[in-house]
Amino acid sequence: MLKNLSRIVLYLLCAITVVVTVLFFTGGDVDPNADYVEPVYTNAMINLMYACFFITAILAAASALWQFVIKLSSNKGSAIKTIVSIGLTVLVLAVTYFLSSGQEITLLGTGEVVDEQTVRTVDMMIYTIYTMVGAAILLMIFGPLAKRIK
Repeated sequence: MLKNLSRIVLYLLCAITVVVTVLFFTGGDVDPNADYVEPVYTNAMINLMYACFFITAILAAASALWQFVIKLSSNKGSAIKTIVSIGLTVLVLAVTYFLSSGQEITLLGTGEVVDEQTVRTVDMMIYTIYTMVGAAILLMIFGPLAKRIK
């Protein structure tokens, strides 16, 4: 039953994504003579991406919390490792936030100024992604070596 439900949800999300993507690329432009052309269905694409992001984030957090509760009752050592990994992630976020640039920028075309808080947050996310990808690559390379040494 659950396997069929997940398959149905997968197909439904794929269909919605395909429809919105086709509309985005073939739906025309708001003003074809503008300096920066904007597709008609830009908001639909952005809203779909927001919905997918928030649904994924909520489900990931709920799943992690559920797994933590299960591990806490059965294997306290594994639960402590989970807390340490969350703490390290928060530490990386804090360090990258303070290392980020706070210099305001001006957007091309609109002349809008992006405030310091937004720039710092975006920089923090970019630096955190770089850090996490680097850590993942190092773990893929050196993880098996560490197991062989033991």
